[in-house]
Amino acid sequence: MAARQVTFDSRGFTFAEMMTVVAIAGILAALSVSAYSESQKIGRVNAQARLLVQRLQNVRTQAVSQGAAQGYHIGINGLHVVAPDAHQAFVFYKTNPLTAIVTYDSVNDRRDRQIDWLPTYADSSMVIVQGANGAQAAPLDIGFDINGMPTITPAAAFPYCIRIRDTVTPSIDRRVILFDDGTVKVQRNETYCP
Repeated sequence: MAARQVTFDSRGFTFAEMMTVVAIAGILAALSVSAYSESQKIGRVNAQARLLVQRLQNVRTQAVSQGAAQGYHIGINGLHVVAPDAHQAFVFYKTNPLTAIVTYDSVNDRRDRQIDWLPTYADSSMVIVQGANGAQAAPLDIGFDINGMPTITPAAAFPYCIRIRDTVTPSIDRRVILFDDGTVKVQRNETYCP
């Protein structure tokens, strides 16, 4: 019986095969970076919507429990904005606790020390908060009287939709709905906001 001799070709990979592998790896890396960037934008918008709901619920609860009108001021925000209250929001307390129309008065009202800063890059917001479903630019005042009833300045109809969107990709957005009884929630599949 004769033994067969097996030989292996040890040339390795061709240059074309190596470049194909490198190109595929580059495409996969680019796709993963794009997906990661998109998920960061979605996360920022969702976090801002949750923070706004939490703050408004807290302000309403405090207004009723303390028997004193108070509100939440959302400063001007957007691209290339410079102002004393730019890219920030804060709770304010009315000097007259029985005020029915709760609007921030920078001279007479007391601001809370805690400031909620919008995520920014240089002088621009990475997340934009707008009232009236995106038709009303900030600043916005959302106040609650001692009965927990809301007021909005500038005035608008209820349910009031606050649009929170990404600056670069406007299609990434959420709506926070404020109802006329003072309740607030993030819109899911409802049709309160267009």
